[in-house]
Amino acid sequence: MRVAVVAVLILAGCSSADDGVDQSVAPRVIFDDTAGIEVVNEGGSLEGHTPRGFAGSGTGLFAGDDLNPSFPDDDGVQLFLTFELPEPLPDVTTAALTSDVMQTRGSPFADLGALLVDRVAYDEFGPQIFDTPALGEPVVCEREGDVGLRCDVADAAATVAAEGGSRLQLRLRFEGVADGDGQQDLVLFFREDADRNEPGLFLLSVG
Repeated sequence: MRVAVVAVLILAGCSSADDGVDQSVAPRVIFDDTAGIEVVNEGGSLEGHTPRGFAGSGTGLFAGDDLNPSFPDDDGVQLFLTFELPEPLPDVTTAALTSDVMQTRGSPFADLGALLVDRVAYDEFGPQIFDTPALGEPVVCEREGDVGLRCDVADAAATVAAEGGSRLQLRLRFEGVADGDGQQDLVLFFREDADRNEPGLFLLSVG
């Protein structure tokens, strides 16, 4: 039987001087039992997007090219996610990164190829992490309907567990950084405001 740990999700964006716990980095756990865990993305300062040639970054979760007219022509953009995991992690046999809030602009999958997920590691989010080396091989993500996305991240999660870590960081990027046509080709993950990142836009299910 799964036990809902809703209080952790509700309190995760706050901190309390009384308990001395920094809830801003608390695991945003939805379910946790012997069958596995479900954790939502951090939704804060360790996530967002950063372009290749523009010295900046932002909170929106975008990947593709030609983010807007103020960026250099054919400038690619990648998005980064952080999951704070409960400890200890169970033995990892499966792990899936999913979202049901994906929107597209232009034709990114036709023009830029497959959407890939890499495991990465960084302490501070910013434009400097665009070329952060991948830790392991990239995995191709699969579309599910018009707004769904699913990525197999079992190897990445298993490596974190084996290392005794409590943080999984992922980068989503297209095979092609840009296609040279000067037209916007993007995937965006949001509910109401494309520039607003929040917990729950992505779900990590580990079993």
